[in-house]
Parts: sequence; C-alpha cells; structure tokens
Amino acid sequence: MVPSTEMDLINSYAIVAYVAGPIARFADRLRGDLVPGTGHHAHITVLPPRPLTCDPAEAAEFARQRLSPFEPFEVSGGDVEVFSSTQVIYLSLTSGKCELTQMHDVLNTEFLHHDEEFKYIPHITLGQKLIDNSFDRCLTMARKRWEEFGAHPPLRIETLTVVQQRIDGNWKDLAELELGRVAAVG
Repeated sequence: MVPSTEMDLINSYAIVAYVAGPIARFADRLRGDLVPGTGHHAHITVLPPRPLTCDPAEAAEFARQRLSPFEPFEVSGGDVEVFSSTQVIYLSLTSGKCELTQMHDVLNTEFLHHDEEFKYIPHITLGQKLIDNSFDRCLTMARKRWEEFGAHPPLRIETLTVVQQRIDGNWKDLAELELGRVAAVG
C-alpha cells in the first residue's frame, strides 16, 4: 500500500488481496531485505488507505455486497517497475489488472469513497521508504532476484480483506470478503 502524504494513516482502512505461494515468499523475503522490519505481508491493494465515514463493520458489509458479482480470478506477475514520484519499487501485473481495477472502481463509492492522491495501478509493493542513497542498489537487487526467480506462477484471488492501520503502524485484518458470494443477512 502506498500511503498518502496528506492523510494521517492511523485508523485508516484499506482493502487488500493477500498474495500466497512462491510469489508471496519471494515478495516478503525481498521486502525484508530492502526495508528491514517491514511487517506488511505481500498483497495487492484494491482500495488504498482512507478514512471511513461509517462504522468499519458497515463498510465491510457494503464492500461484501459490491464484490458479490466478482468471481475468483488469476493474476500474474510482470516486471519490477518504479513509481517515480514516490520511489516505490513494485511488481507489475500482466493479467488480472482489469478485474482489480473494476473492483477498485466499484468499491471507491459511497461509504468507501475517497479522493485518492494517485491513479490506481494494481501491483505488489516490493520496497518503499528506502534508506537514503539506496534506491538504485535496491532496484537493481529487486530486478536481479525477480529475473532469477524463474517461472512466474499465476496467483488466484478468491478473497479480499478489509484492514485497519493501528497506532503502531501495523495493519489489522477486520473482515474477509469472499468473491462470488453474498452473505445471508438476518
């Protein structure tokens, strides 16, 4: 998740798709090497951090209803790239971008609407807030390791998770949202 420089992220909320399998292990290991102490598990942000205008449980139910038409799908990793304005190193996606963008657009309404600082681009963050003067070295390392990783297995997205940033900077999972299903009410 790329934090907004204008928003206090404490008690902000986001919706993410956690990544599993070999790509998750690759991303988590690389993130730990690039930014020691980072506690975020590999994920694709679907709805970037934002304040809520309602109770978190209400927001989760709103998101659950909005996501019900979306069936599980696969995404594939592309190249290691950079958001130059923030110097965030990320893994681009070659498939699944359309579905992720549609979910973002459907979710960024009503209770969950927020004027976002950056255009939504689905990705897996590999490094951000890098130590001064280490950016070029980190980018080279990330690209080399991704090239050495070999075959890029697809990732299956079946659930999204509503998360909240706590005062210690860590993210707490609040609700899991299964794609393609609407929970019974009552």
